[in-house]
Amino acid sequence: MNLFFRVIIRLLWASWRVRRDGPIGMLDEFRLTFRCLPSDLDVNLHMTNSRYFSFIYIVRIAMMIRNGAWAKFRAHRLMPVLGSSSIRFRRAIRPFQVFDVSSRVVGWDDKWLFIEHWLEAGGEMVAIAYMKSAFLSPSGRVATPRLLEMVGFSGPAPPLPAPAIALKRSDESTQSRP
Repeated sequence: MNLFFRVIIRLLWASWRVRRDGPIGMLDEFRLTFRCLPSDLDVNLHMTNSRYFSFIYIVRIAMMIRNGAWAKFRAHRLMPVLGSSSIRFRRAIRPFQVFDVSSRVVGWDDKWLFIEHWLEAGGEMVAIAYMKSAFLSPSGRVATPRLLEMVGFSGPAPPLPAPAIALKRSDESTQSRP
């Protein structure tokens, strides 16, 4: 609940910016700045691991609002779903420290969009995450080419970075229980 107001404020801000400045590009990096509040801390007095995912979520949704995809997907009653994620922690985010979260679509295949998320504080990377995301309609998963058509993107898929390929391969190798 303590993130609720932060989510609402950021999403309203993204909506205002898209109306004021127009949408950003489908492959453009999107960045938001936050401050680590006491409610974001764990018992070690640094930002708790789960909170990283919460801030990534806020930035991912705000990015879709800013690039114009969110309104188009909602008009088709699509819901974003996360298929998998991988995160690497490098440094802790301390109480009251300011940090940035940057997100960008780094590629896709027929089923999944791959999104990269950088977290930086004090000019240093504190974490990097890769996520595999899809969209569901009331009748099931929407193929990525259809999603790209909905947002008016006709360019080629950029080559996936090595960590996104590793995430994809890891998911493919764990389709069944050993």
